[in-house]
Amino acid sequence: MGHLSRQLLAEVGGENAKAVQIGGASGRCVPRTEFQRQLAFEDIPTGGSIIVIGPQRDMLAVAHNFLEFFADESCGQCTPCRMGNPKLLEGVELLKEGKCSTEYLRGAQEPLPTMQVASKCGLGQTSSVAFLSILEHFSDEVLGRTPSA
Repeated sequence: MGHLSRQLLAEVGGENAKAVQIGGASGRCVPRTEFQRQLAFEDIPTGGSIIVIGPQRDMLAVAHNFLEFFADESCGQCTPCRMGNPKLLEGVELLKEGKCSTEYLRGAQEPLPTMQVASKCGLGQTSSVAFLSILEHFSDEVLGRTPSA
C-alpha cells in the first residue's frame, strides 16, 4: 500500500503492461495512462489482488472471462445478479462477434445501478466494475468489431 502502480510494475517486470486489474475480477481495470495512481484506500484500494495484463491481451477477452465467471458463480438467489450478469455476458459475446449494437449495449448496462445496490451480496454488487472500467478505458478496442465470418 502507498506505492504507485508503475512502481509495483517495475518491481515485477511489468513495465510494458497494457493495464492492471486492481482488486481481482471485481476490481477496477487501470490503463497504462493511469499507472501514476497510488495503491491506497484514498485512491485505488487493492482488495489484496492485482492482475497484470500484458500488452498483447485482448481486453474484450478479459471482460468476457470475468463476466463468464460471475454469471457462473451467481447463486441465482437475487434477481438483479441472476438476470444482470448473463445479460452483460451476452453483450460481450455479441461484441466479440461484431453483432452488438450501441442500443443493445446501452440496454445491457441499464440494470447495473440496480445490481450494485440491490444484489444481496458482493458478487452481484461488484461484478460489473471490471467490465465498466474496460469499456471506459478501452472502448476503441472493444467496440466496433466487424461480424465474424
